[in-house]
Amino acid sequence: MKTLNHLRQELLAKRLDLHQDSSLRDELEIKISQFLNETDANCVGIYWPIKSEFDLRPLALDWSAKNPKKKLALPIVELNKPLIFGEWNQDTTLVKGPQNINEPLLDSFSSKIEPDLLIIPCLGWSLQDDQFWRIGYGGGYYDRTIAEFKKDKRPVKTVGVGYKALEVKEGAWRPQSHDQALDLMIVA
Repeated sequence: MKTLNHLRQELLAKRLDLHQDSSLRDELEIKISQFLNETDANCVGIYWPIKSEFDLRPLALDWSAKNPKKKLALPIVELNKPLIFGEWNQDTTLVKGPQNINEPLLDSFSSKIEPDLLIIPCLGWSLQDDQFWRIGYGGGYYDRTIAEFKKDKRPVKTVGVGYKALEVKEGAWRPQSHDQALDLMIVA
């Protein structure tokens, strides 16, 4: 079995290649758009894309424009802690967080908010024991966040976004005790 760091490097290189395929991106866009149009979530937490992650920001902004009572949220990183979320729209002031990723500035114009749906980027993913598992970059931020939501009995639906070709079969990787299962995967 490959080391986890080696697996992550392979997945990142493969995702970069897959991301160049406009037909795959179009397929993912259609699936995510359909999912958003069917969700009954009041607040959708999304991500600011990095490293060839699918950019769902335009879809999310379109969804929120069609549903003015619904809100969007972006993660705010505090090193080695669960993520918190700030309300996000096209007028939100953004700052670079500790990971050099844009995040909302929590001030009098943008407030902390709690999503009831999290759409999470996946470097890779796996279906094992009838559950979806995410392989990320190794920081554990989403795992800590999902675990905290569960511990506090705060309902949140978790949806991974990725490419079919980035599925890691059982045997090549196994979830660790700290890994948190996802409710659903949207793949192209």
